[in-house]
Amino acid sequence: MGYALVTGATRGIGREFASILAQHGKDVIVVARRENALKALAAQLHEQHGVHAVAVAIDLTEEDSADELFSLTQDAGYFVDTLVNNAGFWDLTGFLDSNWHRSRDLMELNMITLTHLTYLYGREMRKHHFGRILNVASVAAAFAGPNMALYYASKAFVLSFTEAVAEEVRGTGLSVTALCPGPTGTSFGVNARMEGRNFLTMVEPMSPKAVVQRGYRAMMTGRTAVYVGPVTKVGFFAARILPRRVTRAICKWANGTPGRPAF
Repeated sequence: MGYALVTGATRGIGREFASILAQHGKDVIVVARRENALKALAAQLHEQHGVHAVAVAIDLTEEDSADELFSLTQDAGYFVDTLVNNAGFWDLTGFLDSNWHRSRDLMELNMITLTHLTYLYGREMRKHHFGRILNVASVAAAFAGPNMALYYASKAFVLSFTEAVAEEVRGTGLSVTALCPGPTGTSFGVNARMEGRNFLTMVEPMSPKAVVQRGYRAMMTGRTAVYVGPVTKVGFFAARILPRRVTRAICKWANGTPGRPAF
């Protein structure tokens, strides 16, 4: 049996994915930056579920990180037949007020690294005529998001990219799924330095466990995209029927006012 590799595995959606995969007897490779937290998670998964759990501490915002991670797993003889691209972050800031280096890291992590890992592991899976890839998108994929311009754009990329590749690999034994949750109870708001009114304070967030249960079922059944939660379903419906200028204004209001420039 192959391994499942989960990025951004120490908290939130990533941690729940590692847990549900281990519950189903899957050996796991958990990936994030915080080595101590990763090792504790790997030990917990092994103790609770009896699986082989490997911790890999790596900064996936680095340009060559996908190659480094792929080489590490290949050299160790770990065949990855399940990939969950969950790692990502956002910032609540006007684009021209943002810190360019942080913005570059956001694009690298949310899009480039996700794409590169899909390419590297996807080619191996296709060669073996079996594999599953899940890319975490968002309800944000449906809109342009003033004050979170890059995050919304990155999730639109993830959804479009995933849908296209899913169609390309149909019939090969490899499936590719996009998970589009709405507001979820994770640490994203803290990482984004969100202050005051924003959409996370206006709706009740779903639990990461509930989101992951839906995403896991969709991945295992080979669905191309799954829209989780009422906010997501309403959001994608609204994006189809409302003018873009209207949805931009709604998103700008919902995202709130940036707390401070990200310098």
